Amino acid sequence: MSTSSIPATPRMTPQDYQAFDDLFALSSSIGATQAGGLHRLTASAADKQMRDAFCSWLAQQGFSIRIDEIGNIFGLMTLREGAPWILCGSHLDSQPLGGRFDGAYGVTGAAATIAALVRQLKELPEAAQRNLAVVNWTNEEGARFQPSLTGSSVFTGAMTLAQALACEDSDGVTLQSALHSIGYCGETLPALPLAAYLELHVEQGPHLEQQSMQIGVVTETWAALKWQVTFRGEQNHTGPALMPRRRDALLAAAQTIVAVRAAAERYGEVLHTSVGRLETAPNSPNVVTREATVFIEFRSADEALLQQLRDSFSQQLLEIAQQTATDVSLDRAQLRPRQQLHHGLSQLALAQAHKLGLSAMPMRTVAGHDAISLSYVCPSALLFVPSVNGLSHNEQEFTAEQDLHRGLDLLMALLSELCLSPYALEETS
Repeated sequence: MSTSSIPATPRMTPQDYQAFDDLFALSSSIGATQAGGLHRLTASAADKQMRDAFCSWLAQQGFSIRIDEIGNIFGLMTLREGAPWILCGSHLDSQPLGGRFDGAYGVTGAAATIAALVRQLKELPEAAQRNLAVVNWTNEEGARFQPSLTGSSVFTGAMTLAQALACEDSDGVTLQSALHSIGYCGETLPALPLAAYLELHVEQGPHLEQQSMQIGVVTETWAALKWQVTFRGEQNHTGPALMPRRRDALLAAAQTIVAVRAAAERYGEVLHTSVGRLETAPNSPNVVTREATVFIEFRSADEALLQQLRDSFSQQLLEIAQQTATDVSLDRAQLRPRQQLHHGLSQLALAQAHKLGLSAMPMRTVAGHDAISLSYVCPSALLFVPSVNGLSHNEQEFTAEQDLHRGLDLLMALLSELCLSPYALEETS
């Protein structure tokens, strides 16, 4: 095939933007909160409604739909039989009372962009060198079931299917049971050899806005240390129980929360920490707490610092338990290492942004994304558009329509290059 037979670079049209806008608006309406956010937890009724709507949209656009055993939804566009796939997507689940852009933008944007590209390639069906697919990853957020990044971790082999399906929510419902209840326990996925993975996302931070940049291309991630820690004391009456004899698990948890924040203040901007969740029993106002579970996170680009904290904070937890006459256990621990994304693909993304006249910069991500999971098995790129005031996991999360469309422009340019050029991926190596 001569290069002259390759069409002019495909671009998003007003019709394509409108198709995306409509699909994104549909997503924003399912699980919508009164404050303009989204509450769509994994395998909930709202998640089922969104999955059903997304699959219906894919079918209308000519995608072949596959659902694997962990509930990941794949929309496939076969352009060249036997060729590898360029996979693109994100997640449709949300945090409790979360934002409507996080995750959903990446799925709806990928779907609309791939549909637009395939439509433009119909006149030259032999031009494509690779196939295209969109994916919705199950339980990226880890809000209802822990750990996060579940669907992409199973897909890449970082977590076994059995481990993932056995995850339980706070009511003891397993992920397997929840997926079965909404009809999204699928089948073993046929071989899907990947040429590359692309993920479009809102930044969830202030840096692009602060630097007046339109696009961020992620080159590396911070590492993350996540713990689930439980203190166990003795249930008693908050009135007559003598203060010196109390074994208050909530007191131990409170001291832990303060200590977690103090660690960040001690090390400055190189360390981010939080306790985002606290579970207590029996959770009554006039009962001394017998059990308290805290969900701790330490994040840093310095893995050695996290290793140091793992040792020092373990000792600090033992001291807190001793001071409060409680017992402490580490129920779950996860160290997500720092990861470099594919250099050549990142450079290609920056070059394509430049060609489009978009201001772009390389950057790190502190948040976890499915692109990080995929980066261990294929060249992966993670692309950011600005978040207003850097606010995310919040009902007020917002990205302007113009910025959303710019992200689609870049995604279209990258997909076109990777799909049409037989040498695009080799040149990024």
